[in-house]
Amino acid sequence: MSAVFREFVKKIGSGRLTGRDLSREESCRAMRLLLDREPTPAQAGAFLIAHRIKRPTPEELAGILDAFDAVARPLSVAPGAPGPVILSSPYDGQDRLANITPLTALIVSSLGLGVVLHGSTDMPPKHGLTSFDLLAALGIDLFRDSQELSEQYKETAIGWVYLPAHFPEAFELQTYRDEIGKRPPLATAELFWNPVGLGLPVIGYTHRETITLAVATAQLRAQSALTLIRGVQGSMNCTLFHPNLGVRWRSDLAAPETFRLVAGDFDLADDDLALTGDGHDLERLRGLMMATLKGEDTPLRRAAIFNSTFLLAEAGFSPSLREAIPTASRAIDDGLAFAQLQKLMG
Repeated sequence: MSAVFREFVKKIGSGRLTGRDLSREESCRAMRLLLDREPTPAQAGAFLIAHRIKRPTPEELAGILDAFDAVARPLSVAPGAPGPVILSSPYDGQDRLANITPLTALIVSSLGLGVVLHGSTDMPPKHGLTSFDLLAALGIDLFRDSQELSEQYKETAIGWVYLPAHFPEAFELQTYRDEIGKRPPLATAELFWNPVGLGLPVIGYTHRETITLAVATAQLRAQSALTLIRGVQGSMNCTLFHPNLGVRWRSDLAAPETFRLVAGDFDLADDDLALTGDGHDLERLRGLMMATLKGEDTPLRRAAIFNSTFLLAEAGFSPSLREAIPTASRAIDDGLAFAQLQKLMG
């Protein structure tokens, strides 16, 4: 048993009247203890569920992220390399509509826009298909060490932080996540994490309170920019049927800007029915992704182009959304995205 950790449990778990928030330093210390497996399982479970019920503050989330930065072993992005977009979706994946983040990442990175993904495979409580499930199914070795990934990023503009390889301390907490059955505040911190410390985080969200938390946490951590998009199942994958609501925050703006991203405005609308039910069909999705990358007109093509268009424009790689559409299409039709996959498979 950890006597220090017990005090943190008591502080956040004492209820509405007497419970208190942790300071940033206390939150970092509590997270470090969790990552080092110092608390007993009972203490860890009590802390995670009490923290979920209380709801985390920006200071607490900043402390969790400080601990992530201190322990994880991510790739490094060298000065002068293309500043990446950080693709942040829930680590437990999608179990309804298809997860097309790997397609989007391959397309935009093949054009030279830097991309960093972070997450894991088969993560509770949802156990949906994650980007890393799909990257592995496409034949990519996820266990390259940080130095190899840093070199890979220089050559291909794409890299990742795969928890089992680069942050095993966090991956080992999945047992607790499975047993409590609900996403703990760790899941919110993961969305906000920028493992390479530069570039533009693009964050999927569901609840409006996430916007306030994300901006306040970014300010505490001296970040300069982030974009949030209300995508499929809390991911950053934009739907083709409904308007996608987004928020753009930059440190030089007086207030965050809201925007709507509508596929129909760019002749890319679809009813998304072709993607329904594919959330757990790994083999079918792998086949569709391969066919899409080879230039075939698959049910994923429009979604891949639309989401790539959004990233290219949001990162300033293309002057506008409309001008980004032929650029994204060209990456597929000219074989750039498929060649990118072949490089990563090699």
